[in-house]
Amino acid sequence: MSFDWNNLKIVLAASRAGSLARAAHLLDLDQSTTGRRLTALEADIGTSLFARTKTGLVPTETGKLVIQRAEEVELRMENLADEIAVGDGNVIGLVRLISSPWILEELANTTLPDLLKKNPRLDVRLLGLIHTMPLRGEATLSLWFENPPRASEFAVNLGEVHYGVYAPKGLDPAELEWVSFFDEDAPRTAPVRLWEKIRGERGHRPRMTSTDARGVMKAVEAGIGKAVLPICIAEKSDLIVPFGEKPFELTRMLKLHAHPDTVQANRTQAVMQALRDRFETTFSRPEGDPRYRAESSE
Repeated sequence: MSFDWNNLKIVLAASRAGSLARAAHLLDLDQSTTGRRLTALEADIGTSLFARTKTGLVPTETGKLVIQRAEEVELRMENLADEIAVGDGNVIGLVRLISSPWILEELANTTLPDLLKKNPRLDVRLLGLIHTMPLRGEATLSLWFENPPRASEFAVNLGEVHYGVYAPKGLDPAELEWVSFFDEDAPRTAPVRLWEKIRGERGHRPRMTSTDARGVMKAVEAGIGKAVLPICIAEKSDLIVPFGEKPFELTRMLKLHAHPDTVQANRTQAVMQALRDRFETTFSRPEGDPRYRAESSE
């Protein structure tokens, strides 16, 4: 029996993503092609590799064995590619970055241009996916705030991101309702707790919520309400302003999650170093601005 490595990649992606749709997204394939190739591989083997359930794909016992062996092959191929790259003096290959869309957008504007210019054979794929997606196999890094590492991942502190309270320019904040970030998997994140603290007993539920800070900011710009926002993006807008003599500032620790199997890969190290080197530039706030006072997220 022979195995096509491209089909084994689909098995690995399906095991990591939990569904054909997400697996196709990871592999940059359409879902029908992904499903067809997985079914063909199962036919060649003579047994199912995944149970199709209402909650997603669950590996069978045979599937677990195939996944384990495929991961071993994948790691050897990754190491070989790195060894060749070192010999050529290059950083080669794909690194996936998973995070909230607004964070990925900031990285695309500040950190990635120089990184990719210096490493013409490095590819970076930005994935605005949910934080529950596991990190295994091919080089993948993710950036999250309160979310703990999963499975065999580990997390290191990347740096503090500052948040402030903003309202539409020209409108009285006292007359406005709140707009808030909301994650159904983690409904009481630090920005939510901060606005709950500020509003006190007199407040109401937010008029609008969004899963991403950029959506919250757009709502504030449109005059829907006031909100807690990352200062690094809020200060770039001419349509909103911090309010109060000493508005609250929240600091949140942004953490970088990685998997030990791929963290030492040259391309992973190159991306991690760029994230560290450009962190202050990417997520900076006005230094010494007396309008802000710190409120820790811990």
